[in-house]
Amino acid sequence: MTAGAGRGNKRSRRAGGRAGSAVAILASLAVTATASPAAAAYWYGGYFGGGHKHRTAHKAHEEKTVDRAGKEPFGDIRKGPLQIFISINQQKLHLYSDGVHVADTSIATGVPSLPTPLGVFSVIQKQVFHRSNIYSNAPMPYMQRITWSGVAMHEGESIGHRASHGCIRMPHDFAVRLYRLTKLNARVIIANAELKPADFADPHLFVHKEAPPEIAAPVANAVEPVVAKPAELAVHAEAPVQSDVVTPQAAAPAAPAAPAASAITPDQKTQSAAPGTDAGAPAALAPAPPATPADLAKVAVAKTTPISIFVSRKRQRLYIRQDFAPLFDVPVTIAQPETPLGTHVFTALEFIGPEHTVFRWNVVSLPGEPPKRVHHVEERHDRYGRVRRHEIEEGASDPSPPQTPAQVLARIEIPPEVIDAIAQMIKPGVSLIVSDQGLGDETGEGTDFVVVTR
Repeated sequence: MTAGAGRGNKRSRRAGGRAGSAVAILASLAVTATASPAAAAYWYGGYFGGGHKHRTAHKAHEEKTVDRAGKEPFGDIRKGPLQIFISINQQKLHLYSDGVHVADTSIATGVPSLPTPLGVFSVIQKQVFHRSNIYSNAPMPYMQRITWSGVAMHEGESIGHRASHGCIRMPHDFAVRLYRLTKLNARVIIANAELKPADFADPHLFVHKEAPPEIAAPVANAVEPVVAKPAELAVHAEAPVQSDVVTPQAAAPAAPAAPAASAITPDQKTQSAAPGTDAGAPAALAPAPPATPADLAKVAVAKTTPISIFVSRKRQRLYIRQDFAPLFDVPVTIAQPETPLGTHVFTALEFIGPEHTVFRWNVVSLPGEPPKRVHHVEERHDRYGRVRRHEIEEGASDPSPPQTPAQVLARIEIPPEVIDAIAQMIKPGVSLIVSDQGLGDETGEGTDFVVVTR
């Protein structure tokens, strides 16, 4: 081979190499052009170093994804109360609407050292982009908080096994769609095993009844009595509205209110009377009597939002909350008060019939308290005849609820005037929670009833 021929071959190889590189680049651009916007954004940002272009394109894609998910996040589903069930054993989230199964997704719950709490919760705050104020400012996109102590559902990584600090992580696409579907107070129930709501009917469940018209009692001097309006009653009955921006802590039980500074007792009135005034003259108006359940029912009906009802065997009381604030509570009688009830969640889904009095309900019963695990040592002989000691642990993880929903409702006796007040307030979306527990630390300002079973 001559030197000229060698130089010619080198030039040919260089030309061929340049042509091959050009073909490779063109092919890459063609693939990128046909890929989704998100894929194209990642390609340009990662391969060619255009970090700013990646973020801009990715952000635009996120906005389009959110807009598209906002219209029909899960397609055409039945309208009604949403229920979200978390299974720790399955590492799955199950979504129901109006009692009908909608969708599932894999999740990641808390590691054994920081487990996700079990029990009955609800969505109490939502934020598209949130950062943890506990764990190094970690991002928590599409955050839906269920406790003020730091547990939430949000987009995350390491899906399919226990990997979080207690939160429920979801894949990006599902987190976006779920965020667009839910509203505040959406029910969230967490258990080890998968729970499914079941249709339920029982004569002890509440029915709807319109408030009777008010009839003014005759007055001797023919002056018509003043009837308090719901807005006026709300001044005494409503708790302060909780802001969605500030993160409150669960409120401690309120101490008895001190007498108002301007309140004057009859003795004080007599002593402070000016000279020449008639001590027997009419004093300042007496304090208004405490609001009755019927009065507070008018306040609740005027708000139009569903109430939540909680019956505690531990406290022997019935509590009602609305808009994340207490409305009132009353004592109830529970038969066999030492016998456990379990924890049961009843949800009014929709009216049945044209009268709008009876509801279609479903119920979910959480597993009972696990029995104490039993440890014992067994001695066994190996194949060489030597004695080996083995420590054995026994105990079921998820026993059945102690009683059925029908048995539970039959044991609760509620005062008639309270039943009448609830009948005026009840509507689709109302939930009744019955539990052996009392109001825990997680139930407080800015929450619905939270029942932590473990």
